Amino acid sequence: MSTKHTDARGGHGVAAALPFIHPSVLCLGPVLVVMDMQPGFKAAQDAVTQYFVRQEVTRAREEGRPVIIVEYDPHEMGHTYESITSLIEGYEHSDIITKRGDDGSAEILKACSDKGFSAMSFRMCGVNSDACLLESIQGLVEKLPKCRITVPQDACNCLTGKNNDVWYEDYPAIAQVTVELHGGMH
Repeated sequence: MSTKHTDARGGHGVAAALPFIHPSVLCLGPVLVVMDMQPGFKAAQDAVTQYFVRQEVTRAREEGRPVIIVEYDPHEMGHTYESITSLIEGYEHSDIITKRGDDGSAEILKACSDKGFSAMSFRMCGVNSDACLLESIQGLVEKLPKCRITVPQDACNCLTGKNNDVWYEDYPAIAQVTVELHGGMH
């Protein structure tokens, strides 16, 4: 028995052509995860960080990759900047989710499952690179030891700045994580 899957463009999806991909996976990654780009986070207020996050979202959409925007308590911190969320309006391979704590990995994985996104490869950006972003990455790696995660430094920020020790100590210590230091891939 053969099962065919149709992608959003009406053609047969990659998942149907690859027998090792679970049939519920409708959109392969890497999934772009945008973390806490809300006005209540001081690090998210940085115009340069916002610019590079918008670049990440634009590139993901152009490439047909999934985008998940993660928010922490939008009632307290505000919703993700409209200049970012407007980039996914009408884009079916996207979702905006709310997380309960610093580690949003469970909510990210649920969104991947619900939307049919592959959870084996992520590209993660936003704030705070030394807190919520780091803890969510650690949570994903703990739950999915074979996943791969890329973190572009230009599209991240935290209260201690863009160039803190998390880039040279914490992220490199996680085998599944690749860091793109300033100027990488842009």
